[in-house]
Amino acid sequence: MAKIMANKDYIIGIDLGTTNCTMAYTSLKEGKTDNFIEQFSIPQIMQAGTQEVNQSLPSFIYYPLHEELTSKIAGIEWDPKRIFAVGTFARERGSELPTRVIASAKSWLCHNGIDRREKILPFESDDVVEKMSPLEAIAELLRHLREAWDLQMPNAPFNDQHVLITVPASFDPSARQLVQEAAEIVNYPDVILLEEPQAAFYSWIHRKEDDWRKQLKIGDCILVIDIGGGTTDFSLITVEEEKGNLELRREAVGSHLLLGGDNIDLALAYLTKQKLEDQGHSIDNWQLQALVHQCRKAKEVLMGEKPPKSVPITVLGRGSRLIGNTLKTEITVEEIAQLILNGFIPIVGPEERSPIEKRAGIQQIGLPYVKDPRISCQLAKFLSMTGEAENSNMDQFVLPTAVLFNGGTMKASAMRSQIMTLLNQWAKALKKPAIRELPDADYDFAVSRGAVYYGLARLGQAIRIRGGTSHSYFVGVEEATPAVPGMSPPLRAICIVPFGMEEGEERELSDQEFALILGEQANFRFFSHATPALSNGQEPQIGTVVRNWKQELTELHPIETMLDKGETDGKTVRIKLKSKITELGFLELWCVAPDGRKWKLEFDIREEKKAYK
Repeated sequence: MAKIMANKDYIIGIDLGTTNCTMAYTSLKEGKTDNFIEQFSIPQIMQAGTQEVNQSLPSFIYYPLHEELTSKIAGIEWDPKRIFAVGTFARERGSELPTRVIASAKSWLCHNGIDRREKILPFESDDVVEKMSPLEAIAELLRHLREAWDLQMPNAPFNDQHVLITVPASFDPSARQLVQEAAEIVNYPDVILLEEPQAAFYSWIHRKEDDWRKQLKIGDCILVIDIGGGTTDFSLITVEEEKGNLELRREAVGSHLLLGGDNIDLALAYLTKQKLEDQGHSIDNWQLQALVHQCRKAKEVLMGEKPPKSVPITVLGRGSRLIGNTLKTEITVEEIAQLILNGFIPIVGPEERSPIEKRAGIQQIGLPYVKDPRISCQLAKFLSMTGEAENSNMDQFVLPTAVLFNGGTMKASAMRSQIMTLLNQWAKALKKPAIRELPDADYDFAVSRGAVYYGLARLGQAIRIRGGTSHSYFVGVEEATPAVPGMSPPLRAICIVPFGMEEGEERELSDQEFALILGEQANFRFFSHATPALSNGQEPQIGTVVRNWKQELTELHPIETMLDKGETDGKTVRIKLKSKITELGFLELWCVAPDGRKWKLEFDIREEKKAYK
């Protein structure tokens, strides 16, 4: 692993958030052994014509009006002629001109119902001519982070550092691949993708230092609840023991739910809109967007520690008689409790779960927002372990022993308290022990800091909760023999992942060559073995051949695909094999041709392990 980090001065962790991006780092320079992780301050346009630094980069891209462009309002220090703004000013100005802003680019990137390379953002906007694809929007956010680093760290170029990017645990392979592609577009070095819940958990371990050992024990089941501005993610992580080591295992991942702080802000905006209309005012869409912006700030005040009784809300009047006037109302603590706590986190039984969402056959193109905004019922559905099945029994219901909160929305103590009340009522009803909240969570920066900590752990400079593969894995290779009537060509299984191979590790089968089928549909067969040794006592290593695979191995789901063929290629091409277990628990099998071309096959070994227990 040290070879991977050679000649690198820093580890950089990036939280590519739906609403905010953050970046953290630590030094690897000689003599730096304290594992101190710093938050990077990101230069950005904060307001018209003003560049400042902030530890968060709002994930918004704003296309200025023509008159704004002529005054170079979007220009940043390292790119004065930039034609769009990224960050805080983009978010603030976008709330006034919503048709000119790209928001929730990460949610668009994981939306498999659209072409994510098509230039569709800002969506349904006639005001912007040169639009971006979701892939390009993510690339521009990543570009801004890289260029911000290079501006402030000129003696340590970004491309020379070790970079980790976090993604939701619920991202599918295509969405993860698009994140990597976006990084490549803006000239990132090779990046490691890490799941956000694991990063948040690593950050918590770093914050607790050695005290975390007193708060966790073997058998604990930790529920990570990550509610950000635009999304909600649930993950279950268990703490196990393997040969004397503490081992972290991801047991379950929920769906990527488009439900979060933005829903709450909009609900509050509609509440204040109704209040103003009851006063005799008419509120148009422009004013509603302004209300959303103000309600976001009011929510943070009223749901924090020691809130005031109310927060005033003002919006500019419209119409000739109201020019220069403002419309005024307020939001009270009681209204917050009634609308948010009872509306979004109602106290319900564990059997009351969000129903399977049945959608109309013809829909408007857009993000697949959830229809049920009750976070309580979405959580009950996740913990029921029934997936999308309509099943109300409690046979598979899992209750955690502890909860780790993450995400900006979770800064509201009232929301955390309501969720803990809900979970402990479920525990009481099911006669389970009380559930505890893990203390000292970092709701804003845990994910980027946790990514850095994991980078240190890979170097052996921090605690790594190890969990090497619990199976060995094999690929089927068809032997080249003359055809015999009624018999299929013999197949041998070749080990590509030995038992216990660590996540993040790569192995190359350098002394064998194979023929890879190109340009036509082909079937790739994979196998696994659940113990370190075969029946003859041999422990498979990379390249070990098993001919009696029907007796020794378990066959997994095959991959059927067609690999791209070049103009000068024949039916097959000579290749060597290289395997990698990613930090997300995926097996990548790379087929590498002598001219350097590569083809990748990938599957989730965690899901395969679960299916074949």
